[in-house]
Amino acid sequence: MRGDENKLSENEKKGFNLFMGKAKCGTCHFAPLFSGLLPPFFTESESEVLGVPGTNDKKNPTLDNDLGKFLFTKSVIHKNSFKTPTLRNIELTAPYMHNGVYATLEEVMEFYNNGGGNGLKIAPPNQTLPFDKLNLSKKEVSDIIAFMKTLTDTVTQRY
Repeated sequence: MRGDENKLSENEKKGFNLFMGKAKCGTCHFAPLFSGLLPPFFTESESEVLGVPGTNDKKNPTLDNDLGKFLFTKSVIHKNSFKTPTLRNIELTAPYMHNGVYATLEEVMEFYNNGGGNGLKIAPPNQTLPFDKLNLSKKEVSDIIAFMKTLTDTVTQRY
């Protein structure tokens, strides 16, 4: 973004383009902060209903029973809704999702690639994540993860 064309590898650049395009990550994790903070002032945060499972059981998944933002607003639209977090330092913040159900970024990407809760057949009626499968290849998923890892703050790792 600052004009240093050698800062990111080709795979990381492809990952950024997929993140903002085909994978649709950027529709919730807005650049340049890669969070759910709404531009242009970045003072309000978005929340989403993804259909996150309560466990990592892929054979018999069940929707997580945490009602999320609904507990505060009492608005039906917010059932199972959670704040869209920043992806800054994502490489260092496992486990993932509001309940820590996924141990790796690969598991998170599989969840999204399959359409979230809809792909697991546990989607709540108000799921805001598009139900469609993303049809990302393993290489595309790898490139997206490579890009996300560039969001890691390396300054603190030096100390």
